[in-house]
Amino acid sequence: MRYMLLASITVFASFTFAAVCGSALLFCTSRAIADRLDGFAASSRASLLFYLRLLPAALAIGCAFGIALPIFIWFEPRDTDEPLSRTLVTIAAFGVLLLLRGAWRALAAWRATARTRRQWQTSGRLVGDLEAPVPVYAIDASFPIVAVVGVRRPAMFVAERVLAECSRDELTAMVAHESAHVRAADNAKRFAARACPDLVGDGSAMHRAWLAAAEEAADAEAAASRPHRAADLAQALIRVARLAPMSAPGFASAFYSGGGIERRVRRLVDSSTAREVPIRVSGPLVWACGLVLIATVIAAAPALHQFMEAVLRALP
Repeated sequence: MRYMLLASITVFASFTFAAVCGSALLFCTSRAIADRLDGFAASSRASLLFYLRLLPAALAIGCAFGIALPIFIWFEPRDTDEPLSRTLVTIAAFGVLLLLRGAWRALAAWRATARTRRQWQTSGRLVGDLEAPVPVYAIDASFPIVAVVGVRRPAMFVAERVLAECSRDELTAMVAHESAHVRAADNAKRFAARACPDLVGDGSAMHRAWLAAAEEAADAEAAASRPHRAADLAQALIRVARLAPMSAPGFASAFYSGGGIERRVRRLVDSSTAREVPIRVSGPLVWACGLVLIATVIAAAPALHQFMEAVLRALP
């Protein structure tokens, strides 16, 4: 019993330490990273920023369950009688709270999204003359919403006032923008970010930079689909922004969510081609880093165990 309890405390304390350090590092470097990547192509920038957004949680899970737990099982005797440090127990409890917080945020977002989608589908009407990879519904809403809602079975919702005020070309451009969000699985990425057990909030510089890059990436893909689509998309963005009385709900990939639009319009009308981010996160790169990490942990396991023992003895 003591062995299992000590293992759990060690793992979750390691999780807390890595999550706090990773979140603090991201907090200190987010603005500089976002500024450094600003001139690159939106799609590759959005991809890299998303992986950086997940980094603290991934680091915490890897350190806890990929390093601390195997080393503890490898070196710690089953009949251990080491005393339990109150400080370590407190730190471990904070890690459990971080995991529960992430799960609760994910569940709350999932339920809110499902509830809103049901309400909008029930009250809306199906629009069949707009080409989209998902069903499109027109709804009565005070905000000029144009958004994709849902992860497993997403649907697109367009406010009636948007359908009335915008031209056919503008509507087609907005649908192309939202279709790009569907292909990029941006709602699933929002859900993953919301579920992360870390200290990086939705208002953090890294999270906001990723959301902005995702919108610009959808703009760029939609604009590249047909000639003159960029101008239609810019005009649609201006028109929808003028109709907006407030901010859009934050649980969907919305064409316009409130705030300034100057940056997006400027990038749409700029015909120059941006460079791709030189660092691309791919499957082979992840596997290579994982293998290097495993080899390093195995080689350094005795030293890491000694370090963990020293920390346990030093804590009150």
